[in-house]
Amino acid sequence: MIANEDIKEFSIKELFEQTDSYIIPIYQRNYAWKKVQIEQLIKDIDDYKSKNKNYYIGTLVVFEKIIEKQKVFETIDGQQRLTTLSILLSVLKNEFEKDFIFNHILSYESRDISTQTLQDIYSANVQNNEQLNPAMKNAYTVIKNYLKKEIIDINIFYDYLVDNVKILRVNVPKDTDLNHYFEIMNSRGEQLEKHEVLKARMLSQLKDDDSSSINTFNLIWETCSDMYRYVQYGFSVEVRDKIFGSNWNSFNHKDFEDIKEKINISTTQNKDYSIDDIIDNKHIIDSTTSKKEDDKPDRFISPINFQNFLLHVWKITQDKNVALDDKGLLDNIIFKNNNNDDENSKIVKNFGFNLLKLRFLFDNYIIKREYVSDTDKWSLKKLIKNNNIQYNNSFGQDDNTKNKQIIMLLSMFHVSNPSPTYKYWLTAVLNHLNKKYDNKINEDKYINYLEELANIFFKRYLSKNKNKIDYNNIIFSSCSFSYIIDKSLLNQGTAVEHFIFNYLDYLLWKNDKNKFNYFNFSFSNSVEHFYPQHPIEGYIPLKSNIDDFGNLCLISVNKNAKLNNHPPKSKKAYYNNEQYDSIKQHIMMEDADNWNEDNIKKHQDDMLKTLGITK
Repeated sequence: MIANEDIKEFSIKELFEQTDSYIIPIYQRNYAWKKVQIEQLIKDIDDYKSKNKNYYIGTLVVFEKIIEKQKVFETIDGQQRLTTLSILLSVLKNEFEKDFIFNHILSYESRDISTQTLQDIYSANVQNNEQLNPAMKNAYTVIKNYLKKEIIDINIFYDYLVDNVKILRVNVPKDTDLNHYFEIMNSRGEQLEKHEVLKARMLSQLKDDDSSSINTFNLIWETCSDMYRYVQYGFSVEVRDKIFGSNWNSFNHKDFEDIKEKINISTTQNKDYSIDDIIDNKHIIDSTTSKKEDDKPDRFISPINFQNFLLHVWKITQDKNVALDDKGLLDNIIFKNNNNDDENSKIVKNFGFNLLKLRFLFDNYIIKREYVSDTDKWSLKKLIKNNNIQYNNSFGQDDNTKNKQIIMLLSMFHVSNPSPTYKYWLTAVLNHLNKKYDNKINEDKYINYLEELANIFFKRYLSKNKNKIDYNNIIFSSCSFSYIIDKSLLNQGTAVEHFIFNYLDYLLWKNDKNKFNYFNFSFSNSVEHFYPQHPIEGYIPLKSNIDDFGNLCLISVNKNAKLNNHPPKSKKAYYNNEQYDSIKQHIMMEDADNWNEDNIKKHQDDMLKTLGITK
């Protein structure tokens, strides 16, 4: 057992001021956090500081050992968090002149490049060395950009981080069998998830209703919670016909009572269970537990998880101001009328109905990642039952360009905002579908809406903070907005928003679909200077325009690490006519042999014209 003296609490300042050394063993994976995890960590800290409480960031599970007569702590669990904190402190020191002098407490066993990268990051020597660990270099850029754009008062954030963010170090006993310890960690059971707790809370609001209401709400919840299959599969075949029509692809119901009536027609689902039975999982509902011949696992991956989907539904149907951060699911979805059982029962039933309706719309009109024949791609398909079960394009036939155009628009939004916390576009689109759905969505009107939404997002990104429209106004208002575009926000090097590049790529694709028919949006999460900031020996740095939009494009982190300091001509040779990461990059490559200040200016003028920005 772990004794009390083996558990120590540190503030971030205390942890990094100490002389203890931490080593990441070779059997641990290398640093792997990406933009989503990094930004979420910072946002969690920033969100919590307003509560005037300490924020416990997690645990470091360590094993004390002696290496070359020196005590070190082998880090068993928590290395991704510890590495990110090291980089975060380095960014604060280098970019924001914070004078906290912290020790190099972390190193990587048998990974000299990773250890050297951390040291170079601390010394602000990141850009000049292409041999550094690309994931760590990317983390530095992500943190720097996020702090500059999202943290209003860096001094308050910094003070809270070093003094009030706490971490627990847990020392496993010296006689611990580490192999056995890892085996236990990898096989330990999952804790009750937040959405299961929320379901119990909602069911408790139905305690005075009839059992069929409780069973109906529970069935809707359990069905919608499986984000890996189309929602129709959560019901028995008989109930599918009642809810989604004979072809399983329509939704014509007005409220929860309508759905309850359809579900309880089925004799297989007309059983009574208490709330306690349902919460304790003692119930058995044929449609969700037994396997039918047509109940095949789907090949589609949802862009969000169920907990985040719940927040979108709640935001649309109950509370416009709810945040999309699923870590606060239980704090954000609350019943304000605690003493009004009738009102709360109505809220739960309305939420259950909208949960099912919006999930149906989500499955039919929001992209998924489709895995088939050892390949994966973005897809927009609906489940149809004719003579057999099929997945057809949501709009038109396989070669329908409008279906492809909607895929391009939705995937543009998705890859630009990989964190579920910031998927305001998805709330807006689901809200639009919910208002416009009358057993069918018109493809032309859907495209027009998505293009208008994209244009609003684009202009918002190019507006000064004081002129930015609140996202809730964009999501729920039908009026147009006026923005004053600040073109200087395009000329910020790696700090330029990814959405701007992706929106430009969409417009370029739309203008010449034949030339760029190969292109699909991907998570190219690094902004590259086409002509490098620090070119390799033999090439002269540019005198101007280096950070201008005309010299920038999106590229994958790994490619950026390999090509970072190479001239455009070498980058073109590296691709060797392979498909480029972005259309903007493709166009730049066409002039790669003679890339200079004049090319940058001309390219920038052309791109601004495509974006609709006048000189």
